[in-house]
Amino acid sequence: MWNTLVICHYKLRFIALVLALSFVLTGILMLVTFTEYAPRWKQNTLELTTPKLPKTRLNVVQAGSFDARNETFDCVTKRLDGLTFPVCVYSADIDIYVSGMLVRDDYFEGDEVSRFLRLLKFDWRLQFVDIGANIGIFSLPAARLTQVLAVEPNWSSMVRLAKAVDLGSVSSNTTLVHNAVSDVRTEINMGVDTTNQGHAFLINSTECTKTPDGTLCRSLSKTSTILLNDLLPLMRSTAALLKVDVEGHEVNVFTESSAGQFFDQVDVRLVFIEWMQCRRHSSAVVQRLFAFFRTRSYVAFDTRNNAELLTHYRSWPNNILFKKTSYINYHF
Repeated sequence: MWNTLVICHYKLRFIALVLALSFVLTGILMLVTFTEYAPRWKQNTLELTTPKLPKTRLNVVQAGSFDARNETFDCVTKRLDGLTFPVCVYSADIDIYVSGMLVRDDYFEGDEVSRFLRLLKFDWRLQFVDIGANIGIFSLPAARLTQVLAVEPNWSSMVRLAKAVDLGSVSSNTTLVHNAVSDVRTEINMGVDTTNQGHAFLINSTECTKTPDGTLCRSLSKTSTILLNDLLPLMRSTAALLKVDVEGHEVNVFTESSAGQFFDQVDVRLVFIEWMQCRRHSSAVVQRLFAFFRTRSYVAFDTRNNAELLTHYRSWPNNILFKKTSYINYHF
């Protein structure tokens, strides 16, 4: 009897051990299977739900917390086309055009800004994209009407723009990006005219001595360049108006590899370009820009009278407009 009980006891312990080993092996098998497939599943999920931003390049600014580094400046209240908003300015002696006009109760390129505002009032679905935003003379009034994406590489101008966005309570409508837009992603030096802070430009040298116009300039800190395509994850609409003022670098902004995807995914109805510095470029360089717009059915117009530009590009006015032919009747 005793021997029988002992045998049964050991049989039960053996069965328990076998069951325990079975559970352990099953757990290990499940862990191996999960380890093999889980990262792939997680990666695919992220790709589907979260747009990928360019690594270490896209510098999105929070208006209320941007580092001003003890820089001091004044802000003025402006009124344009029925809108009231603050603009933070430079002193007029170092920014004779934009800030100088603002402090004299005038408005730099006020006619062009008002035309954009009228188009934005006409169609609230349009987002305003401002490449080379400076202190925000286009972006700040536009942000009272629609979503704005403003890009500016000059740190001192971005400080003023961010402060005005915060003061004007339009942070929810405004995305600020502290970068330059180009056809490559890199780090590059900048220079700025000593009396025109809006004339900030990329340079290949370490020190800036003269602007392309031959006036005195000073060096700015390095900036990171991004592509127009890199801004796609920040777009809040699939239809937009685009303004580009990058001091002659426009010919590098609009290339197939750097901007093609943006134009494929966003219905860019109008492109406003400061043409003043572009007139200096060679025919081969400018023709590349023309080809970009021509293949997408855009036509160049004079912003002053809405007339199609048919003369040589060197005789074009300081500001031009590329219109998509499907919106050719848009009166700017």
